[in-house]
Amino acid sequence: MDSPRVVILDFDGVVLESNAVKTEAFRDVFARFPEHAEAMMEFHRAHVSLTRFAKFDRLLELMGRAGDSVLRDDLAADFSRQTLERIVAAPFVPGAEAFLRDVTPRVPVYLASVTPAHDLALILARRDLAKWFRNVYACPPWTKPDAIRDVIGREGAAPTQALLIGDSAGDQRAARMTGVHFLARDSGLSFDSPAPLTFPDLSEITDFIMKRLT
Repeated sequence: MDSPRVVILDFDGVVLESNAVKTEAFRDVFARFPEHAEAMMEFHRAHVSLTRFAKFDRLLELMGRAGDSVLRDDLAADFSRQTLERIVAAPFVPGAEAFLRDVTPRVPVYLASVTPAHDLALILARRDLAKWFRNVYACPPWTKPDAIRDVIGREGAAPTQALLIGDSAGDQRAARMTGVHFLARDSGLSFDSPAPLTFPDLSEITDFIMKRLT
């Protein structure tokens, strides 16, 4: 991979060690419906990169209540209550702070997350992180592939000049769909075959990128 003209970061598992927070929150929310709880946790593990809303829609389908927007909104609000403070308190992925400090002066860095816009804005504000990103994309309203395409358009870059850093097969697929390069951070989640170039933390990813920016 040549020197990237633009870098796009996933958030959970790439900037903050917050995947476990969300998994436990899903477990607590699904526990309200014990007859479907285990099936929903299996669905969550198999589709980590899906939004919370897609997972709650699946639960409603299993319950025979598809389209119940009131219950869907209640589940989403419960999930937000359980996760916001814990994510704000989550530690950085090792090397993430140095990545932001060292890479962002050299190349535009964007953030693309499946966290809803309101929640993501609160977390970034509380952690004073928004200043590092040229723009932030949340879901809703953005899907990750559409966010990547918008970044490329903003920067006037070819897909092969862009780099996505993520920690899941969903991120890997978004990169493949949009034609951008992909680097993986190993947060414990699985990837599709063939396996991407994978690093244990952001320190090694920073070194990898900085060598290509010099």
